[in-house]
Amino acid sequence: MMLCTRRSWWIVGPAVGLLLGALDAVVNHVPVVLGEGGTASAERGGWSHAAEFAGLILDAGWAWAATAVLAGWWVSRHARLAAGRWRGALAGGLALGFATTSYYGADLLLDGTAWSGVAPRFWLIASVVLGPPLGVVGASIGLHRPAGVVAALVVPAGAALQTAVLPPPAASVMAEPVRWSVWIAAIAAAVFVTGRSRSRSAVASRPTGPGSRGG
Repeated sequence: MMLCTRRSWWIVGPAVGLLLGALDAVVNHVPVVLGEGGTASAERGGWSHAAEFAGLILDAGWAWAATAVLAGWWVSRHARLAAGRWRGALAGGLALGFATTSYYGADLLLDGTAWSGVAPRFWLIASVVLGPPLGVVGASIGLHRPAGVVAALVVPAGAALQTAVLPPPAASVMAEPVRWSVWIAAIAAAVFVTGRSRSRSAVASRPTGPGSRGG
């Protein structure tokens, strides 16, 4: 069954946001559940290391930005340009807003952390401010023009840049695997996007009509 129909497109943002926030909170608590919360990263077991790897990726700002971009792309696929962009903006904002709510809500359930302080409010405001433009970026991916290529490269470029400027904490044994995984994935995505763009351009530039063949 499809994630959404044309009438229920608005569900996409809340759905992916809830999933991201809850999953991020849960994987961050796996070492605690396994009794390894106070143990050094290098001395933890395999399950904790796997959760640590996933947590370092899900905690990254580029992963949250990618969620808003994905939501914007998904809801705009079958819409006209203007409608697709405002759908994307709404989906991006809802995705990050629900992700933030879900993350701190799961934290509250898992370890009783009170939902107070500056952090939840800050990230909710950031969701409202950054989610809509990121959703518009996602809605622009389908454009058959340079803008579509640039939009598709936003997430890979952002992931590579953040990993280079703000790398995972060195204290984690998963820091280096995460860095290489993100860089390899970003390069592969960039190659795919540019290659697909060139293929589309080549097809579009082929001559058509009775006189397109020699002879």
